[in-house]
Amino acid sequence: MATQALSQRRRAAYAVLSPLLEEDALLDALRLQHQSMRGDAVSDIIGYIDQVAARHHIDAASRKKLYEAYYKALKQPESELPMDPWPLMQIGTTAAPAPVPVAPPAVSAAALEPVAAAMQAAAPAPVASAPASPDRAVCAELLRTALAEVQRFHAGALSDLRSGALEQIDQGRLSQPVRKQVRDAWAQPLQATWVIEGTPQELSQVVHQFYVAMCEALGPVDADQVLTRAVRAADQMPQARQFSPRKLI
Repeated sequence: MATQALSQRRRAAYAVLSPLLEEDALLDALRLQHQSMRGDAVSDIIGYIDQVAARHHIDAASRKKLYEAYYKALKQPESELPMDPWPLMQIGTTAAPAPVPVAPPAVSAAALEPVAAAMQAAAPAPVASAPASPDRAVCAELLRTALAEVQRFHAGALSDLRSGALEQIDQGRLSQPVRKQVRDAWAQPLQATWVIEGTPQELSQVVHQFYVAMCEALGPVDADQVLTRAVRAADQMPQARQFSPRKLI
C-alpha cells in the first residue's frame, strides 16, 4: 500500500509538472518529491509545490494553480495518470559506494556482561506513543491546513491571527490543560502538531476561537474560505469516517 502511494505521488507530480518544466528540471522536481514529501495532506502538497516553485522559478499564479492540480491528480485513478516515472528518475544517478566496515577492538564476553547488564538496568522502558483519537487527529489536520494556507496566502496576517487567537483563549470555558496546549502550539504555530488533548466540545471551541481570530485578521470572507478548505482537507482523512470535521464548526 505504501509503495502504491509513492507511485501515485510520482505519477501525479509528473502529470502536473511536465507541461511547465524541461526534462532536467522535471526530474529534479520528481526526485525532490520522492525525498521530501511525506503525506498527501494539503499542507504537504503546498510545501512540496512551494519548494519546486522556488527552485525552478515558477510564478505565483502558476504556483496557485499547481496546488489544486496536484491535489486533484493525487485523487485520480491510475488509468488517468501517466506511467510511473521512477525508471526515468534513476537516469544519471549513481549509487553511493558501500561503506567499508571497520572491525571494533576485540573485547572479551566476560568484560561485556557487566556493562550490558548495567545498561539494560539503567535504560528506561520504551514508551509507545498512542495515536491520536479520531476527533483530535481531525481537529489537528484542520488547524494545520488552515495555518498553512494563511502562511502561504496571508503571511502578513499571521501575527494578528496569533494575537487574536491568544486573546480568545481566556474568553471561553476551556480547561487549564487545554489552554496551555493551545498556548504552547501558538508559540510555534507552523511547527506544532496541533494535537490537542481535549474533549470534542473543547476541540470545537478551539476551532471556533481560531475562526473568530481569522475573521478579525483576514476578514470574514477570506476566513470562511480558509475554514471551508481546511474542513474539506480534514474530511479526506480516514479518521473522518469516525469523526466528521463538521462537528467542530
